[in-house]
Amino acid sequence: MVGVETWYEPIWWNFHYRDLFTFMILGCSFTVTLPMSLYNVFKASRNNTLKHSSMYEAFLPFLSPVLLCLLSSVWVIFSPSGILQQQPRVFYLMVGTAFANVTCKLIVCQMSNTRCQPLSWLLVPMATVVLLAVTGLVANETLLIYVWTAIVILTHIHYGVSVVKQLSDHFNIFAFSLMKPSTD
Repeated sequence: MVGVETWYEPIWWNFHYRDLFTFMILGCSFTVTLPMSLYNVFKASRNNTLKHSSMYEAFLPFLSPVLLCLLSSVWVIFSPSGILQQQPRVFYLMVGTAFANVTCKLIVCQMSNTRCQPLSWLLVPMATVVLLAVTGLVANETLLIYVWTAIVILTHIHYGVSVVKQLSDHFNIFAFSLMKPSTD
């Protein structure tokens, strides 16, 4: 078995390679990455080397990614039309772009020594979209995910352009140019 057919053929009974791959990613995330992150926060707290004054501030960056993971999981689990089976690429594009947006905001806050937002505002409309999808209030879930994915992508592009513009203004440079603006 060679090529994409590998993902569709079961390894044992009804267990596929894609299931193994997903299990390995989630398993490593929960058994290696998350415990190590928590250990580093507690170690920094004990050594009094936390960047922020309290444990609440230290764990604040975890809130938005965890909520995004919960919202996307709720959508997949309770989707009336099985959105992950219907539109896997679009769903993963939406979730990946939303995670990238949340992560970029956290990185900018870290680099600028500012306090991160307790909640990414992108998650508020996403909660509404998930609620509309899982309750069946929107008849066409595929159209809903296409529209929401477009909004998420445009929001992320807008954020990136805004950051580049603000940095260019701050450093008095033209973005993507080697020339400095004239002082006139």
